[in-house]
Amino acid sequence: MALIHEKISALLADMNLSHRQAALKCGIPYGTFNSALKHQREIGWTTLDALARGLGVSFHYFSSDTAGLGLLPDQRAEEEERKAFEILNARMQAAARTRQYRGCDVSLQDFLDWWFANSGRLEGFDRLQQHVDTFEPPDPEKNRIQPIRSGPASLASICFEVSDSGQLRDTLNGFSEKLNADLVMAHSEAISRGEPVITHPSIDVKLLNGRRFTRQYRRVLAPVYLPGGKLLVVNFSQDIKFG
Repeated sequence: MALIHEKISALLADMNLSHRQAALKCGIPYGTFNSALKHQREIGWTTLDALARGLGVSFHYFSSDTAGLGLLPDQRAEEEERKAFEILNARMQAAARTRQYRGCDVSLQDFLDWWFANSGRLEGFDRLQQHVDTFEPPDPEKNRIQPIRSGPASLASICFEVSDSGQLRDTLNGFSEKLNADLVMAHSEAISRGEPVITHPSIDVKLLNGRRFTRQYRRVLAPVYLPGGKLLVVNFSQDIKFG
């Protein structure tokens, strides 16, 4: 059974709902829904969204590996099946991120407006702090950047599925030496310039959970100062939307 069908079936079993009851509760056509599950036909994003809303679960459930279901395809599967799985998984991740960001009124321009209005001082930061990651100044000798806070709605927290700075640090430590050196250089440049630096990096890494993550995104790194004068670096990143 395909991953998404397993997840839906497990969810309905946990809630003790039949296909008909779930369809009625979520306002979706029973015949189409029942047939899709029984015959493993395509489940559209509109249906998944209706299920998430109607059953009161996060859309992230359908794209994460937290439901006791293997996210990686069977290594014995045919190449065509593996490619189909990778496409499905990528689309599910994108849909989950879109849903998590829906309603978010923080933009790159908002971040820049805040930084210049406060000259980089960490004041009036409540609206933005959920969407940025904060770092100590980089340590070139250790070839590492050191996160001290991971914003729960930051791009890194969502894409890498981390919930605190320790998990973000472990994820970054798993990157190649070359990629870590690039990160140290980028953070150092923001400090040396004394102002926000906007770039459009690409990343292709294997995460700690075994998944490969490939992404191009828009990133702004900016030096910031605590009230006592301590220097930090914040990262505000956004997906680059195509099409």
